[in-house]
Amino acid sequence: MNIEHVLRLALLHDLSESLTFDISKAYLEYLGPRGATIKKDLDHSAWKYIVDGLHNPKLHRSYSALQKEFDAEKTFESRIVHAADSLDILLQVIDYRRRGYPEYMLADLWSGTINKLRSCRIQSAQKIERILIHEARKKRTGRYQGLK
Repeated sequence: MNIEHVLRLALLHDLSESLTFDISKAYLEYLGPRGATIKKDLDHSAWKYIVDGLHNPKLHRSYSALQKEFDAEKTFESRIVHAADSLDILLQVIDYRRRGYPEYMLADLWSGTINKLRSCRIQSAQKIERILIHEARKKRTGRYQGLK
């Protein structure tokens, strides 16, 4: 595994989100099937805007290739970045529940993210996922019932 490569993928992914924001999956669901397409188009536009600002052709090619790699999610490094993003979502859900957001608003996001993590094939991410599930269940006092 190339740690520098993981960091480049993660930084560029988050950099594009600085322009598009990390759009809520729940928000996109209101748009129906178009939601995923809209998010993907926004992310691609942000990446393109960032990469087009690079006046070094070598860097432009390199970062364009990183975007394609991230989107394809086939390399170990890109799967790590996607898994980290999913773990971040789970932590956000736990935080939202602690702040009092109703479980029904977060249940689909929680279960969808859990399903994505279970298919990532990154053993350490799956271990962290189990820890988060355990913590969410430990906190079950009626406020955390839907997080399983």
